[in-house]
Amino acid sequence: MKLSAARRRLMILATFAVAALALAGCGTSSPAPAKSAGDDLSGDLNLVAYASVWQEQFQKAVIDPFVKLHPGVTVHYLAKRSSAEMLSALQAEGATPTTDVAIMDQSVANAANAARIFQPFTTKDVPNLAHVQKQFLTPGNYGPVDMADAVALLYDKSVFSKAPTSWNTYWDKKYSGRVAMVDPPSALGIDLTAIVSTMQGEDYHTSIDKAIARLKDLAPSVQSWLPNPDEYQTIITGQTVLSIGQNGRGQYYADQSGGKLGLVIPKEGTAYQLNTVNLRKDAPHEKVAKAFIDYSLSPAAQRAFAAALFYAPSIDNADLPAEVQKRVVRTDGSVKVVDLDPTFVASIRDQWTDRWKREVIGG
Repeated sequence: MKLSAARRRLMILATFAVAALALAGCGTSSPAPAKSAGDDLSGDLNLVAYASVWQEQFQKAVIDPFVKLHPGVTVHYLAKRSSAEMLSALQAEGATPTTDVAIMDQSVANAANAARIFQPFTTKDVPNLAHVQKQFLTPGNYGPVDMADAVALLYDKSVFSKAPTSWNTYWDKKYSGRVAMVDPPSALGIDLTAIVSTMQGEDYHTSIDKAIARLKDLAPSVQSWLPNPDEYQTIITGQTVLSIGQNGRGQYYADQSGGKLGLVIPKEGTAYQLNTVNLRKDAPHEKVAKAFIDYSLSPAAQRAFAAALFYAPSIDNADLPAEVQKRVVRTDGSVKVVDLDPTFVASIRDQWTDRWKREVIGG
């Protein structure tokens, strides 16, 4: 088909216009994709925290999402069974620390704060600190409570037709030789001492004589003072029918036990078990450490860990699903709690541990 001269001129002009646009494009680049908040954060993070199922669930709920957000970060996890073991590891580092962040029991963390093992921080460093409930902040701006739990009575549901209602169930002779107990310096042993002292009508701040006498009466019924397997598995495997543990882990293991493990907060009350998230003084990777602490206090992290291991959030903006909310410990004042000041606990831990060893276990 023969084109007219005018049409040929239009096609030539169009071709030149397309070429000109292409050449102009060679001098500019397409807009770069927006950088994620974590693109500029990289390096190592050395974390010391609890072992076993706590580590497994914290890895999935908090560490993995943090690393996904900050792919340049590598988290090295040092697992310890207890906060006392963590403190010993931190002390062994001396003047050249390798740890960046430690998650441990509040009373042990207070001892570390007094020894200047940790350093304070503010909302300038950790913005989500602004949402930590006032009751869970630490004086001096040291690491706040990251998650809250409580002491619970564990029992074998195949033995008890109804859930026990009192801590006094431990002393029932029907269960003699079938009780597992956890002694100090574990927080469970410390907490039980204060609970029993309160039950006996004494002020544990000034004396635990009545509590020690009552616990000594329990000793013949105790199969193991440091259960192996742990206080949850010893019931699931049928070795014991009563034990002491934490609500969070108890809820988790109850789901795994096929209806064997039950737990309850007795009528006499409980004691909070509070874990703080702490920044090591002279942390070798301080920028990454602060970012991690901030993420651990975020609604996403707190909701995820509550759903994974049933620890109550410490922040005021982590709304939980109803099915999770009813299984974490209440922190709104609706549960009777023996108030254990962490500074006081740090001051008496060694003394109470010694009395247990000499008078309860060794007596």
